[in-house]
Amino acid sequence: MGGSRSVFTFKQFSLAHGNPGLKISTEACILGAWAHSFAHGKILDIGTGCGLLACMLAQSNPNANIDAIEIHQEVAKIASENVKNSPFFNQIQVINSDIRSLTTKNQYDFIISNPPFFSNHLPASLKDKQIAIHDDELNFVDLIVSIKNMLKSGGRFAVIYPKEAMDKFEKELGKNSLFIHQFLYIFPNPKSKLLRVICLGSTIKEEVAIENFYIKDEKNEYTEAFKLLLNPYYLIFE
Repeated sequence: MGGSRSVFTFKQFSLAHGNPGLKISTEACILGAWAHSFAHGKILDIGTGCGLLACMLAQSNPNANIDAIEIHQEVAKIASENVKNSPFFNQIQVINSDIRSLTTKNQYDFIISNPPFFSNHLPASLKDKQIAIHDDELNFVDLIVSIKNMLKSGGRFAVIYPKEAMDKFEKELGKNSLFIHQFLYIFPNPKSKLLRVICLGSTIKEEVAIENFYIKDEKNEYTEAFKLLLNPYYLIFE
């Protein structure tokens, strides 16, 4: 293991993460927990990293089959090991590939992604970190094209971005006959600035619903909404 690699233990699985690749974030866990009720059938996880979203969706959808794509070879190896050591090894296939050049006739009922989001920034000091956080390897236009090509008619997708990147993503979606149905605005607490935005969308146009979600309350304690959402996964919640 690398010097800064850690293991995050959930109720039903454990994941090695970081070095190479990024460590598991709270907002990524929120995405996986929130999206589970929309995910079913054949699922695609674009940029799986350590396999977090794939494992969360496999836990909550035992009949689902999940393809987890990861461009970074060493990170894909970590994801493969994590999946092999999980209860979901029969549900998840880790694929080391660039989604932009992946040749497949597969179409999916649900697509999820926690994509890189920094553009026009100074490069990260480490190459694997740059791939993980900078959109050189997968910008929002590339992601939209991949979703459009691989999503079944009527299928759904869920993506997480900072607000500025989400605004660009949403604008480009409309040009590709993809539409957002819901936004989940994630705040660290009621007095904090907006941290991330999750969107849920599909090939069908509907009215857009917006919900605010707070991780902690004014007393710096986890909100009931956060505890309810993450209870199936986090060991700290019984």
